[in-house]
Amino acid sequence: ASQVETYVELFKSELAKGSTFEESLRASVMAIFCSPDFLYLKENPGRLDDFTLATRLAYFLTRTAPDDELLAAAADGKLTSDRAVLLAQTQRLLDGPQSDRFVTDFTDAWLNLREIEFTNPDSALFPEFDRYLQHSMVDETRAYFRQLVADNLGARNIVKSDFAMLNDRLAEHYGIDGVTGPEIRAVTLPPDSVRGGFLSQASVLKVSANGTNTSPVVRGVWVMERILGQAAPPPPAGVPGVEPDIRGATTLRELLDKHRSLDSCRGCHRAIDPPGFALESFNPIGGWRERFRSLGEGDRVETLVNGGKVRYRLGPPVDSSGQLADGRPFADFREFRDLLASDERGLAKSLLTKLLTFSTGREMGFSDRAEIERLVDMAAKRNYGVRDLILLTVNSEIFRHK
Repeated sequence: ASQVETYVELFKSELAKGSTFEESLRASVMAIFCSPDFLYLKENPGRLDDFTLATRLAYFLTRTAPDDELLAAAADGKLTSDRAVLLAQTQRLLDGPQSDRFVTDFTDAWLNLREIEFTNPDSALFPEFDRYLQHSMVDETRAYFRQLVADNLGARNIVKSDFAMLNDRLAEHYGIDGVTGPEIRAVTLPPDSVRGGFLSQASVLKVSANGTNTSPVVRGVWVMERILGQAAPPPPAGVPGVEPDIRGATTLRELLDKHRSLDSCRGCHRAIDPPGFALESFNPIGGWRERFRSLGEGDRVETLVNGGKVRYRLGPPVDSSGQLADGRPFADFREFRDLLASDERGLAKSLLTKLLTFSTGREMGFSDRAEIERLVDMAAKRNYGVRDLILLTVNSEIFRHK
């Protein structure tokens, strides 16, 4: 009542100033919409009560206020007193249609899909790109994450799987036969396919490039921070960045070799560059490549795209080999992907941390480490299932406390 009275007084004040009834009411409503109580969820420090827990759960998995069933469970005091009820409500929300909002917002935040339109691929270098392909890219990634949750697939599927979510446009882009129609559906991949997992999805490869070229540094940081959960240190002050030569005369890898000769750069780039080198086999729109495309030097390409002859040439060959910071070498993207998939615990821990951050609205800190390790230990007993990671998030002390 006291909160409402504040806006009633504002309404009266506006009337007294000579505003019309409608203008006074509009001022009060605008004040409500701009108030912290409207814009933010208010949670008192400590263990969350039933209604606050219901609100946090609803906004986590449906991105809106609790529905009647969840509010009824909160009114009965079941969410804080009976974890089986809390988990049952979590399962129900995950299976409901509004969970699509969670899939959209979480993949936007985790994989940076919100920047899918930030770059326009150079039409001279990538004439095959079109809006249908871009929409399909995003649909693929969201459908893939939705499938991991629905089937409770293990965390290794983050980087490697035997299926992909494709439609006709994506299948054409990836060179996969036998897929027709615009509907995204699960497609079994050949054993030697480079597709499967988030790293080889065109949406991810596009948001980690600039539309013209790729940077092993940018993509390496992307993999470290978003897939491996490792913070990449900022570059030292006064050290210039490395830009590729799109004329094809020099590869960025060769330029980075010179860059790493600096003592101040060597340590960080030892960890950052290898994941980026592995992804060099994919161009800025997620297509597979054996050679870089160039608008300058290189071999002519006798190919027609959309009825026109392509302008780009084929430059130097791609070298996607490297060595991880721990010394393990890889010859190409496939071997790199296998190395990451072998550490399923690390992948699960990273995803769990992202889920905890997303659901609570705060970064995880030193004091959260013990609880996170406990949760990962529990996930190990459940084969690191992605759906189980969401359930463990909700059932954690981190989620249930402010």
